[in-house]
Amino acid sequence: MTEPSTGQITPAVKNTLIGMRRQIDRVVAEPGKLTRAVYEALTTAGQLAYDESRVRWFGSGFTLRSEATTELLRSVRGYIAMRDMDAVGSQGVCVLTGPANVGKSTTLLQLAKEVEARTERRHPGFRDDGRVPVVSIEMLPGATPKGVATSILDFFGVPHRQRDAHQVLVRQAAEVMALRRTSLLIVDEFHAVQLDGRRGDDAINTVKAIINNTGVVTVLAGIDLDLQLGSRAAEQLMARGETHRHAPFDYASEASRQSWTRLVDAFAKQMYLIDGPPDLSPYADALHSLTEGRIGALRRILGFAMLTMLEEKSSPADPETLLEEHMGAGSRRLVAAQKPKKRKAA
Repeated sequence: MTEPSTGQITPAVKNTLIGMRRQIDRVVAEPGKLTRAVYEALTTAGQLAYDESRVRWFGSGFTLRSEATTELLRSVRGYIAMRDMDAVGSQGVCVLTGPANVGKSTTLLQLAKEVEARTERRHPGFRDDGRVPVVSIEMLPGATPKGVATSILDFFGVPHRQRDAHQVLVRQAAEVMALRRTSLLIVDEFHAVQLDGRRGDDAINTVKAIINNTGVVTVLAGIDLDLQLGSRAAEQLMARGETHRHAPFDYASEASRQSWTRLVDAFAKQMYLIDGPPDLSPYADALHSLTEGRIGALRRILGFAMLTMLEEKSSPADPETLLEEHMGAGSRRLVAAQKPKKRKAA
């Protein structure tokens, strides 16, 4: 069973097999390190292309694996390794929780990439055989308990009717995952489902039913799920595995401040500035205050600061140095993006 080529599908929908694999297969080329002489010898078009490649790489090309990410990958890897492919019932469940903008979605993409890569090593050409080791779905705001099952069916492009009984949709979702030899189910933005009361229990029981019918290892990810999954049904589900919390970088001790500074330095090295990595240590305190220790916000500030510096160069011979005004421009972009938009009067 051969999937359509990702190159033939436009646009890619995130909550589909095609969309997930487009993300997995996406590679942003790492720019080479150029000396000033080589850079200045490029044509204007060549210099612009190199600048664009550096901005693209910094924005989405590299990942910095944290200890929390490593722990989750190790746990899921272990659950999958111990999983009996022909068994159903209780399997490992990992809850990935934390506030927004701390790298949860990036971790999930790394996880999906790793599982597909390991499957390729064991089963070369597995995609052509129709095997789908990872199903990754994202719950939308206002999702109902049916949403987990219908999102899985949408992921595979299986026709279904919203009015079908909940049990029918769950059975269909489980059957297609079993048919495609799925070993890992990732449910992102699980907090979008109302998790308190009867509706929350129904959503949890949907996940449990799918696990029981397929034996898949499951990762539920969302904002502060450890605070929301407090019902008896949720406790029973979480007892099958463990909770991993991605937290913002702390700043309460000297050790935590040094850890943050090392992170800022690591980002600086990925800018590939002609004159070498910028010294961002003088900005470490302010960056932590602005971002509240959130890695996603840090990336945006530094990315916009770098872009501003490159765009304001009047000549290729200008030094590539991040100045306070560049950092300020990046910070203002973040603050503006975080401000709630005022509704227009009717």
